[in-house]
Amino acid sequence: MRIDLWTLALQTVNVLVLVWLLARFLFRPVASVIAARREAADKLLADAETQRRQAADAAADVAHQRDGLAAEGQRILADARIAAEAERTTLLQRATDAAAQFQAEAQKAMSRDRQTMREALEREATDLALTIAARLLQRVPPRELNRAFVETLAEALATQPARAPLATANLELRSAVPLDGTAQADARTVLARVLGAPPRITFRTDPTLLAGVELTGPSVLIRNSWRADLDRIAHALHETTTNVISQPVA
Repeated sequence: MRIDLWTLALQTVNVLVLVWLLARFLFRPVASVIAARREAADKLLADAETQRRQAADAAADVAHQRDGLAAEGQRILADARIAAEAERTTLLQRATDAAAQFQAEAQKAMSRDRQTMREALEREATDLALTIAARLLQRVPPRELNRAFVETLAEALATQPARAPLATANLELRSAVPLDGTAQADARTVLARVLGAPPRITFRTDPTLLAGVELTGPSVLIRNSWRADLDRIAHALHETTTNVISQPVA
């Protein structure tokens, strides 16, 4: 086999020309396109990374906000519980105060009722005593009745340890009905027997005594009348009624 050098040289030149043409008109544009595509791809990757970071930051922000909302919700619930407890305590205190006030008012009402009942009992007892006294007075002669009261008063006077100065003192004898001259003389005689000398007595009528007499003088007051007896009875009734009413109610 014989090799033609001219032919080989021409083919070599053709190959070199082809390579130059390919490098100039094919490889360089393709490389440019590839570089442009790579640059675009890098830009897309960079943008994607940026968007990923932004998305991650947004997700972190959302998570932070969510945690903040959860904490705020817990705080609101805690404040609500505290407010509810305070309101419950306030309402309970108001209810307790209202109950105490109601009980106090009930006690006051009961006390008023007791007072009213006691006064009514005292009035009824006084009225009954007055009725009885009036009926008894109608059956006893006034002179004998007054003399009996004077005698009883003299007995009470005899028990006074400092009665001697009364013999020279100015005394006043009050009677429920007027005493005539004889009754006044009898009263002086009875009192003189106790005092040891005729006393200086001024007689006065006091219908409020109902019956009986009362002797007044310096530092002395001897009551021997039905009014005095009624006052003692009313006082005793008052004490008894007070003790009965003051008993605790079951």
